[in-house]
Amino acid sequence: MPTLTSRPLRADARDNRERIVAVAGEVFAEHGTGVSMTEIAKRADVGVATLFRRFPTKQALVDAVFSASVARWRRELSDALAEPRAWPALQRIIEAVAAEQTRHPACADMIVTSFLHGDGFRGERREVKRSFDVLIARAQAEGLAAADLEWADVALLLEANAGVVMARAGDGGAAVGAASARLVDRLLGAFRA
Repeated sequence: MPTLTSRPLRADARDNRERIVAVAGEVFAEHGTGVSMTEIAKRADVGVATLFRRFPTKQALVDAVFSASVARWRRELSDALAEPRAWPALQRIIEAVAAEQTRHPACADMIVTSFLHGDGFRGERREVKRSFDVLIARAQAEGLAAADLEWADVALLLEANAGVVMARAGDGGAAVGAASARLVDRLLGAFRA
């Protein structure tokens, strides 16, 4: 994610930025994205002004934390496109993203607010959609994916899974995982030809 200026950051400013992103990632994983910027600054051992100098809005910080996950998913999707059979690759990547949502409830929220509906990942969202479109078309050509399956269905599955994860967050990890796995299994069944 770009910083406010195009000039390279000084070493101490770069270190502060990296520490803020790392700490915010840990805090979001533990408590979700509702944690205040003041609390994040305190835990990162930086002043609130330093935090806001690097990240003028909470959404900018959330996007910075989430960018590593988006980059990893793009690599996994690229690997899936290289596989000879599209349906197993499509199923595996959907299950992997849903499982990460389950392990990290903040990830569930970020997929919906930052990636699917936010402004910060427009280019990545277009690229992911194009890649899923290709993977889906190949799975349809194999006769394994429903003829009317499209990217919007995958996005809806991820939104629904985020809802399950956030609604069941107080039930404990095993219960959340079971509810998520059931939803994903049912929807993947509907995606099959």
